[in-house]
Amino acid sequence: MNSIIPVLMCGGSGTRLWPVSRASEPKQFHAFSGERSLFQQTVQRFCTELYAEPLVIVNNNHRDLALREIGELQAGPVRLLVEPCVRSTAPAIAAAAALIAEQDPDRLMLVAPSDHLIEHGDVFSDAVSQAAQAARQGQIVLFGIRPTHPETGFGYIEIGESFDDVSFRVAGFVEKPKRNVAEMLFSAGSHLWNSGIFMFTARTIMDELERYAPDVMACARRAVSAAHRSNDTIRLSADFDIAPVISIDYAVMEKSDRLVCVPVSPNWRDLGSWSALWDMGAKDDNGNVAQGDIVLRDVRNSYVHGNSRLVAVIGVEKIVVVDTADAVLIGSLDQAQNVGRIASELASAKRPEASLHRKVRRPWGSYECLKLGDCFQVKHIVVDVAGRLSLQYHHHRSEHWTVVSGTARVTVGDKVSIMTANESVYIPKGDVHRLENIGDSELHLIEVQCGTYLGEDDIVRLEDQYDRILAT
Repeated sequence: MNSIIPVLMCGGSGTRLWPVSRASEPKQFHAFSGERSLFQQTVQRFCTELYAEPLVIVNNNHRDLALREIGELQAGPVRLLVEPCVRSTAPAIAAAAALIAEQDPDRLMLVAPSDHLIEHGDVFSDAVSQAAQAARQGQIVLFGIRPTHPETGFGYIEIGESFDDVSFRVAGFVEKPKRNVAEMLFSAGSHLWNSGIFMFTARTIMDELERYAPDVMACARRAVSAAHRSNDTIRLSADFDIAPVISIDYAVMEKSDRLVCVPVSPNWRDLGSWSALWDMGAKDDNGNVAQGDIVLRDVRNSYVHGNSRLVAVIGVEKIVVVDTADAVLIGSLDQAQNVGRIASELASAKRPEASLHRKVRRPWGSYECLKLGDCFQVKHIVVDVAGRLSLQYHHHRSEHWTVVSGTARVTVGDKVSIMTANESVYIPKGDVHRLENIGDSELHLIEVQCGTYLGEDDIVRLEDQYDRILAT
């Protein structure tokens, strides 16, 4: 039981990467570097002998996405700790520690965000192995990244005297600095980028939370004690809802006298903005980073991203262009840090583009809204091989399904039918129904919904193989 438990934080919103990152599918579930999403790359990073089964902390709204992406990896067992609401990092870490402490309070926890890029995972794992002794001695270990340039988008850790052969006492923190301060910190050589990755025993972090944020720890203990547990999912109780909204930095890190820092150079990046993606991307001879079907003419030092159609750009420099199926972002690359303001404005106006993509992934497959009207909606539904929607009914809408390709088993009330291409079925409002893919290829169908209310929360699940009965 000496292996380290990776605790992967999967709650970031990534608003500065709008319109790709949205509330229902934030940046960690997108592939910005390589074929796998940032979340999948993070899970894979910790599937080695050094680490135990990962514990993923995820909000209830993103649980389905996390399950789907974990299933695609086939990386071994992963546990989910599901938050009923977002309360920032201190309550989340407190709950994870309380859960781990049930088995062994002296077990090492490595807390890491799920939306960071680490290209040299072996270098990082070596640093973790070397830092484990300090953590076992009751220290809170921070991993500081050796800076390669003056950076204004990261916080900094000031290192002090040596603690052991690999770590240093933490002398202080610097919030994201202005350019002149960042240049001074870089030149001084005594500051590291704050990666937001920590290691400690469950006992240590619980002791510090009891000392500096006892109300956070109390709520977390109650939420874990009353949690609903099934399979590999632990759903925190509603006690979690009243926990203070506070980060672990403010709750503990800026107050504790038990902090040490390990410098490491694993080619780490926090991909928090489009300018960060331009910075780390492979550039052409004119300094451009292009992803998708892109045509550039007389364009320099720009980032252009497309995923739904041809994007052509001409005669500009230092801009960002991001095209999705239902939204386009165009702006100065120097203003990329402010994209989150647009996402916030859209959310305040209750625009669907703030939260949803046209294509929405589910554990069983996906659906895409083709047309939405006052009392109707048309969707393209794709069900994976062996995918099975929940046994459910709706209060406010009826549905009409037409199979386009594949083989479906359809349940409506007491009737079960096998349907193939060009066959249709009508599901009246209130009738219990289910859709299953029993073929050896994807099942595609068109769904037409009619009713006074068409929201996704008008689903009453009676049975579900993805353990969503308690989901809100």
